[in-house]
Amino acid sequence: MTKLADPIKLYREALADAPIPTEDHPPAIERVEVWPYPDLRRVWARVQISSFAAYPNLALTLRDPDGQVVCAMFMVEIRDPYQSVTLHLRQTPRPGVAYRLEVELTRGESMLDQRAVEFKMVFREPEPKSA
Repeated sequence: MTKLADPIKLYREALADAPIPTEDHPPAIERVEVWPYPDLRRVWARVQISSFAAYPNLALTLRDPDGQVVCAMFMVEIRDPYQSVTLHLRQTPRPGVAYRLEVELTRGESMLDQRAVEFKMVFREPEPKSA
């Protein structure tokens, strides 16, 4: 009869051989896209971040033309460098006018990167994700 290896021992050996993640530079926001839904009461936001070893936080704030916050989302210790979320407006949308999505990437108390994207509150078909 064949003797099986101890699964705990195999697991520990595999972990010992795994590379320890390191960062040559802090993560940064690489791309931000915003696409209003047809009802204009929701927007689809896509954010891509450079690779990271320690998990950063991601804050999204959507502002109307007057600078008032109409939606905000905070994600703690994101695990994936690509985030795709739907933001729901807390007030009636104003079609055709410019809104602003502010994106902040933090870790602990440190600001790593920030971006802002202005867009018109008009439905249009999302463009395919480029390779």
